[in-house]
Amino acid sequence: MTERPIGLFRTAIKDPAVRLAALGGALAGAVLVLIVVTLAGGPDKSGPTAATPVALPRQAQVARIEAPAPAHVVQPATPPGEDAGTRPGSYPQLPVARVEEAARAEQAPPTAVTAPAAETAPNGQTAALPPLPRAVPPPPSARPMIAIVIDDMGVDQRRSARAMKLPGKVTLSFLPYARNLRKQVAEAAASGHEIMLHLSMEPESAEADPGPNVLLTSVSEAELLASLRWNLDQMDGYAGINNHMGSRFTRDLAGMRMVMAELKARGLFFLDSMTSRDSVGARTAREAGVPYATRDVFIDHKDDEAFVDRQLAKIEAQARKHGIAIAIGHPHDITLRALKAWLPKVRAEGFDLVGVSRVLHRPAPARSGLSGTSG
Repeated sequence: MTERPIGLFRTAIKDPAVRLAALGGALAGAVLVLIVVTLAGGPDKSGPTAATPVALPRQAQVARIEAPAPAHVVQPATPPGEDAGTRPGSYPQLPVARVEEAARAEQAPPTAVTAPAAETAPNGQTAALPPLPRAVPPPPSARPMIAIVIDDMGVDQRRSARAMKLPGKVTLSFLPYARNLRKQVAEAAASGHEIMLHLSMEPESAEADPGPNVLLTSVSEAELLASLRWNLDQMDGYAGINNHMGSRFTRDLAGMRMVMAELKARGLFFLDSMTSRDSVGARTAREAGVPYATRDVFIDHKDDEAFVDRQLAKIEAQARKHGIAIAIGHPHDITLRALKAWLPKVRAEGFDLVGVSRVLHRPAPARSGLSGTSG
């Protein structure tokens, strides 16, 4: 019973006409399937599927590495509605002229100390890195980066407001004892600028007045920690600190280690204003695993228009040579006028204006028992 149909089939396929009809039917079926798939919106081969890994462009990969950590938010030490420096028992507000005179006396700047070449050379990595990757300087083909810091912010509120309106991204560093501090900081952040806290540290000269709650080398650890935390708690929304004066304190290893431990706990970076050649700021930051940078150029420690212009030219030369330049100035009339004209010019010439958090050294976490190297 089973052999008869099979025999008939074998006989049929020997017939050329039968074979031609079968082939035509198969082709017609294939065309019909293709038309149905096309009309139904079949799989699109032009884009990635869910199982296809998508490679980020190199620019996006670098951005993932260089993007700064979120700004640390500190719970305010003052009750709502009160400003730092105005609470009962707090230090009185210092006159603006006195602050500017003291700052100028402290800023006869030494030669900037640059980081070792091994720490600033690009490592070429583009994959996502741990929370504290190594240094992030741009490759030679990238646009040179300039970070301008205006510190002593907040005391002279009129000039501070002018600094907030500068036509380019700058970093604004506020003195923690300024009046209306939180309001000023909020306005500065809303203008798109990066925010820092300008922490008062003991100067070499006894005649220079760094303001209230200054960090001193002569007090106990408990007193020093209390002053440090008072300063850090006066505002929030800032990413790091730099030292106000501090030519004596930044040379004190024990004191700077205490500062770095607190910065590490709060997720803040440290910019060394370099008021002393012998500062241990970079060394103690590396020991503690705190992101850090050092100032290259002071813009206006001489209140002279021609001098300020020369310093701005130095910033450009530094950035062209090394890929990065960090400069510190103050909300002085001459400085603000010069920067208002200069910032658009350097952007047009191919420089990137960035916040300090873009140009930090990010040391690997210190291993136990490691004392660090001299900075």
